[in-house]
Amino acid sequence: MNQSETELCMRRCGYWMSLKGQPETQNTESVTVYLPRSQLFTVNALKDIMQQIETGGTL
Repeated sequence: MNQSETELCMRRCGYWMSLKGQPETQNTESVTVYLPRSQLFTVNALKDIMQQIETGGTL
């Protein structure tokens, strides 16, 4: 992944998940999060996420 003020460029693929409703952890060093491979982070997925946020929906 490359990020600058002018672009965000991802190579291969990325995944996403919402952590809303997940229990807090007492771990202060690191936390392992297993991402569902079915939830690809794509342009359409980002549009859907933003629309859900705009309308107050859940992810």
